[in-house]
Amino acid sequence: MGFWKQVFRSRVSVLEGGHVLTDNVEGKGLVNRMSIIKGRKSGEVKVTTAFGQKHFTLSQIEWEQSGDRNVGKAYGSTILSTALVGSVGTIAEVAVRAMKKDNSTAYIYLIDEEGEEHKILVQCTKEQFVQIYKLCNLYKN
Repeated sequence: MGFWKQVFRSRVSVLEGGHVLTDNVEGKGLVNRMSIIKGRKSGEVKVTTAFGQKHFTLSQIEWEQSGDRNVGKAYGSTILSTALVGSVGTIAEVAVRAMKKDNSTAYIYLIDEEGEEHKILVQCTKEQFVQIYKLCNLYKN
């Protein structure tokens, strides 16, 4: 897999702790997205933000599943669906639109070059979580 494909595939939103992901003084409070890619050694990761890259050792990652149903949007379009394709289309559209929006989060524990552990809260799907695990040789499948 190419470098840029890895960067964009493993990109997640940073909710807390982004200040430790960059040495750029102006960017410390502005980090809101990051990518994690495999480092040179087992367990080592390279974290890329808009403000540069840093190397860490991944200590652990914990995933917390959460999701919201989007019933409001589903119901709002039922009138249009009924007019276009009838009641069968309405039922199908409500079911599709009411799918869960994934608001899951993960805590990523990173150890910097000085040996200090940092806790980063990110929003990520289960697939992103598994991918980060696989990149860091913590998950064997």
